[in-house]
Order: sequence, then structure tokens, then C-alpha cells
Amino acid sequence: MSDNTSKLIHGIFGKMSLRDLMQLLKKQGYISKYQETFRAGYRDINPKQFYFQFLIMFDDNERWIVHSTTSIRTDRINIQQWNAYHIKKVEDIKKSIIVYPDHISDSERDNARSYHNKILNNQIYSSIDCVVSQSEFYRMVEEKYFHGKVVGQQKALQGLDFEEKIEKILNNRKNFAKWTNVDELETGLFYPCFQKIMNVIGINDPSTVKGLNATRDVKLLSSGGKPKTDVLLMVTFYDGSTKNYTFSCKRTSSNWVTVHEYPVDKFIDVLQIDDPFLKKALKEFQRVGGKRKLGSEFTRYLERELPKYNKKLAKWVYGGIGGDGNPDTQWAYYMIVYQNETLEFRIYKLEEYIEDILKVKGGHFGTPFKWTYPSGGKGKRIQLKGVVL
Repeated sequence: MSDNTSKLIHGIFGKMSLRDLMQLLKKQGYISKYQETFRAGYRDINPKQFYFQFLIMFDDNERWIVHSTTSIRTDRINIQQWNAYHIKKVEDIKKSIIVYPDHISDSERDNARSYHNKILNNQIYSSIDCVVSQSEFYRMVEEKYFHGKVVGQQKALQGLDFEEKIEKILNNRKNFAKWTNVDELETGLFYPCFQKIMNVIGINDPSTVKGLNATRDVKLLSSGGKPKTDVLLMVTFYDGSTKNYTFSCKRTSSNWVTVHEYPVDKFIDVLQIDDPFLKKALKEFQRVGGKRKLGSEFTRYLERELPKYNKKLAKWVYGGIGGDGNPDTQWAYYMIVYQNETLEFRIYKLEEYIEDILKVKGGHFGTPFKWTYPSGGKGKRIQLKGVVL
């Protein structure tokens, strides 16, 4: 295969991955609709002369044009500059954006960032507003969608959308093809995230894997509560065997967030507490609802005895381990975390994550958690707040 042919196929795969991303954005409601193969022009000359791969529209009727590339070369991007310039002349377009795959060579990424910085610093005249990766583009659209929305609503939706994004990444056929070397020219969708997940779950030989099937449709616990597993991945191997991998997905911009909530009897049962005075102290904490009202005797006892249960407690809090549910599908053995401030995507084995959690300072009673009660649940339930690393 010639170099030019390879570049052409690579570019086609890039456009197909961008289409996958558009479908995800539409499904999540971040964009109201998108149009593939957008053309515009001067009516008295040629109304379809200028071309961009995609037009996206938001609920407020703002419109962006978007084009995929796998190579930032001046001669190539000048074509998009020309098209964007004239499309903006004849259409109401707010932004024109070039998007490159997350997984490209270091030299191509450097070229893209250099060109983007020239735009930002007014070093060139540009009808292109930005040159960004798939992940950066996703974040731009997300920020546009959430602008002005209530913070609580925003966080809840971001959490659910993050779970859907992980499901989409794991089910993406282009990611699977790239990972198994079916086609090295594939670009994939958020492929570095996919690769990190595969590396941490420890599948060292992709050629042994026949297929992947990820789902967020995980059964509720018998109590009606939500299991710790947010995304369940079933891997089918060519030898006929299957294996489940369970992920808890956390996305946050807060240092301390609600991570657990149960009646005190469930704490006593799961932690297998048989100390009568420790049981009494925990029940008293649930009754009064806070450390300040608990009294010094109970407080000192909790501070002395509860740390003995820290590891077991943390495994239950973050993975559901030891609590209700099916250990194979409803307990989470991996943590996938996205930090809004640093924009970092990380995945941990639960055991490794817990080791870091146990080093957290600032919790109550010698634990890595802040103990409180949920709104309207004083005397009925205990709520724990923890950090998301």
C-alpha cells in the first residue's frame, strides 16, 4: 500500500470516528442535531461550492462546522480555511473547528497544537477557530451545553454521561480493530482511554479476544439500590471462555463528595461488628446525625475502634465488596476516574485505589470519610463523604 493510499484510508477512518462522536453527542443531548456533508455557497454562482464534513446545531440554534483530519499540513488545512471563510460569509456559523484523533503520532500532535496556538495568538489570519483533539472537542461541546445550568443538575448529568461515554468507548468496533491490529490505520474513538482500560484489566494478548460487550444495564440490588458497578464489560475469548470486568465510574470537580449511604444496621452487618459498645456508638451517631452532638465518650471510642475496619469499609464504599449484590456483576473491581480540574482520565484496580484512599487525611473517627446524614434522613441513615482521587 502506497503512503498516499495509507494517508487517505487513515483520513477516512478519522472521519468515521468523528461520526461516532457526533452520534454520542446527539444521544447525550449535547447537540440538538448534526448534518453530515455540509455544503454552502453563493446563490448566484454555486450554492454548494464550499464543504465541511459536519454541521452541528445546539438547542439555542447556534451552529458550528466541524472537520476531521489526521494530518495537520499547511496545504491541506488551507483548503478548510478557504471553505470555512466562505461558509461563514453566507451562513450563520459561530465556530469552525478542526478535530484530530486522540491517538496520533507525537509529531502530528505537535503540528496540531502549534497551528492551534498560532490561531489563538493571532499569528495567522484564520477562519478556523480552533484545532483540537476528540477529547477537547467533546469538552467544548459539553461546556457549551452546560453553560448556565444549575450546578447540581450539571454534576448529575455529567456523571451519567461519563458512564455512557465509557460504555461507548468499550463497545466501539474501531477501538477493538485497532487494539487487535485488525487495521493499524484505524483511529478509534477516545482510543487512549480504551487502551488504558485494556492495559489495567490485564489482557496482555489481544489476539485471544473474540469480542467485547459493555453495558450500563446492570440489575439493581435486591434492596432496590444501585450497585457499585456502573459499566459491566463481558470479554469473550476464542477458547470459548468469558470473563466479566466491573467498573465504577467517577467524575467530579469536588474534593469531598457523597460516596455511600446506608442504615446503621447495614454498616454493622457488612463490617461484621460484634463489639456491643461500638454498635451502640454507631447507632447513637445515626440518631444524633453528627460528630458534634455525639458526645466525647462515643467519639473517642469510634476514633479508637473504627480505624480497624477502614480497609473493609473502603472496599464496601467504593466497590460494594462484602455488601449486597452479585460479586461477579454488581461489585466493582476497577475504578475509572475523570477529574474535571486536571482533565485527567485514570483507571485503577480497586485494591490499588483503596490503598491510596486509606492515606486520605481529614476524615472523621480515624477513617478516610466524613460522616453525616442525608437530607431528610437524620436518625434513619448514615451518609459518608469521601474523596475521588
